[in-house]
Amino acid sequence: MAGTISSMVSYSSFELSIGHLANYLFNFDSASMEQQILATLRAPRVLTSMLIGVNLAIAGLLMQGLTANPLASPSILGINSGASCFIALTSMNLAFLPELPLSISALLGGTLSGLLVLSLGGFFSAKSHPIKLVLAGIAVNALLVGITRSALILADDMAYSVLSWLAGSVSNITWQDWDAFWPVSLVGILITFSLARSLNLLALGDDIAVGLGVNISATRFITCIAILLLTTSSVAIAGPIAFVGLLVPHIARKLVGSNHFILIPTSALVGASLLLWSDVISRMVAFPAETPVGVITALIGSPFFIALAVRSKMS
Repeated sequence: MAGTISSMVSYSSFELSIGHLANYLFNFDSASMEQQILATLRAPRVLTSMLIGVNLAIAGLLMQGLTANPLASPSILGINSGASCFIALTSMNLAFLPELPLSISALLGGTLSGLLVLSLGGFFSAKSHPIKLVLAGIAVNALLVGITRSALILADDMAYSVLSWLAGSVSNITWQDWDAFWPVSLVGILITFSLARSLNLLALGDDIAVGLGVNISATRFITCIAILLLTTSSVAIAGPIAFVGLLVPHIARKLVGSNHFILIPTSALVGASLLLWSDVISRMVAFPAETPVGVITALIGSPFFIALAVRSKMS
């Protein structure tokens, strides 16, 4: 445990140690440079990283339960790229778009792209196939990435900062970011826990769920609201971080099974741990420079996605 905590605090341009962390927590000294770094830079970054991991893991779990698709996640089904595209467009002050708050831009983009993918993938029709949904997500992702890159060319004075954000990074998180982030996340998490029973019954099939009193339309609508709150709030603060929502629910199911009353908190814990350690690795790879955390999660999640896609195709 000591080694774990040491790794989380030590990779810095300053000499930080477990002792500095203990003093920050229990005997804070505002005159200490090391404790000020922990208080103003490292603490909001760690808390935000963990909450983003919770959000994306739970959103992925909800999407897989909603679509009955083991390949579903916010990044695969276009919500991340839609939110990112709208944020990039509105932040560049392009003449044809009004300047909107990041959270509103992310919500609009994520909603529109998610609905487009679900429609093209046949989710709203009687027959839907997991691979068709994934292919629709890949196509819409490619379109949105192309639009985002075109916008960067048109507004090259802001291209570097937007490109850095699009890689998925938590390096510049502040307490102001945290204060704007956690209330929206809390609402999404509470909604998710309220859906646990309905998700358990939906896993048995729509007919059985209806017979046991589940309002399927209302459950799907509320689930979509939770997914959008969790995903778009995370994208607005840190950019698109891929594969957490795909990878974590499968790990959690292996650990505790499919009961959502246990699966939801387990996914949250695994997601928080995964993103926290990914952030630690992002500081280690090219220390003292930093690698965006989104690159680390992509390197971890890409082989897992390929393996899942092959297994799904074979079955």
